[in-house]
Amino acid sequence: MESRKSLFVNGIVLVLFLVGLLMACNKPLAPRNNEITKIEIATGECFGPCQFTATSIDSSLSFKFYGGKLLPGKKRKVIKGYYSGTISKQTWDTLNMKLEAIHYKKLASHYDNSADDQSLELIIYYQGKVKRITAQSVSLPDSVNKVFYWLADKYKSVKITPTKAPIRFDVTLQYLRVGGIKFLPPTKQIK
Repeated sequence: MESRKSLFVNGIVLVLFLVGLLMACNKPLAPRNNEITKIEIATGECFGPCQFTATSIDSSLSFKFYGGKLLPGKKRKVIKGYYSGTISKQTWDTLNMKLEAIHYKKLASHYDNSADDQSLELIIYYQGKVKRITAQSVSLPDSVNKVFYWLADKYKSVKITPTKAPIRFDVTLQYLRVGGIKFLPPTKQIK
């Protein structure tokens, strides 16, 4: 008789524990407190079919993209011109978490130990501060390189629409340089 009572009590305790666990799992998560307010990333020159691009993403979930010239090499489909769109809150949180995971505040300002791979430029705005990083992609630590290209390729997974008005970016690698001279797109840059 004692063993039946004990099994019954243990069963009730287990059921209450599982119900409590399920209730705790169903609570909405507290909103994430992101330090970053905006990022801009640009891709530039390389020895190969690299495209000049610029992307701007901010805490209002605004997404802006510029696709420029594709350097000679293996042909591939590219998006050219100015585009805008919106990202989800989840994507913005993920962007912040990825940058926090690579300790963006502690990264060096320059990673340029090579010369024949793609140029990258990243600007991170956070807590009234600005972190600028320029790099040759192969010079970056692997984990940092993955995050940079995740950001640079984000336009491929965001619904964007063409915009007629040019978009002004603070990054500059997206513009073709010849002999140290920067060539802006044919339209005048406005904010």
